[in-house]
Amino acid sequence: MDSFDFGDSGGPFRAVCFDLDGVIVDSEPVHYEADRRAMASQGVEFTFEDKKANYIGRTVRDTMFLLSEAHGLPDPEAVLRERERHFEELVATDLELRDGARDLLIRLSDRSIPCALVTSGNRLYVDGVFERFDLASLFTGLVTMEDVSAHKPSPEPYLAGARTLGVAPGSCVAVEDSPSGVASAKAAGMYCIAAPSEMTLDADLSAADVRVESFAEIDSIRLDRLFGAL
Repeated sequence: MDSFDFGDSGGPFRAVCFDLDGVIVDSEPVHYEADRRAMASQGVEFTFEDKKANYIGRTVRDTMFLLSEAHGLPDPEAVLRERERHFEELVATDLELRDGARDLLIRLSDRSIPCALVTSGNRLYVDGVFERFDLASLFTGLVTMEDVSAHKPSPEPYLAGARTLGVAPGSCVAVEDSPSGVASAKAAGMYCIAAPSEMTLDADLSAADVRVESFAEIDSIRLDRLFGAL
């Protein structure tokens, strides 16, 4: 995996598929706090380190069911409902866009590069994010957990993302922050940019084609290399 150098990307590409959590919105701290509160209500301490090491990139349902199993909790559905209640409260108060995300989306729109959102979140969550941050007009395609039968690291979500945009997967750039997301994008045949969030700074993202530490690195020169000069 290279840093900064997009010269061998194989472009020009025709479209972009973005992950949501940790890429468009700085949501991982919010997800962790909702997990922590749900587990605390069951008398279980769930640490930040445990979240980072074992649960980044998993669906919310998988996380709650695995934690319930690990701690002998008899009703994982009830734990999941409790967790979703906390998450809805936190999204309304604490969720923020990731720095540079809107600007990157606008610059892609100015180039007429269609974008899809490919997330393991549910549609209700995505609708709330779109409404709060006025993002719907910047995405042509959307794939949520309800739209696929297999989730990341399966390639199915990104293959579905390419279909929503009407392009071949090999013509797409994927932007991801987690190992499972990178694996999903690469298995689908996409060029993958790893853009780690605070939660995944130490994660192994080496399967990606290139890594950026901030979206400011994806400047007009690198956009030209990926998508062709304006």
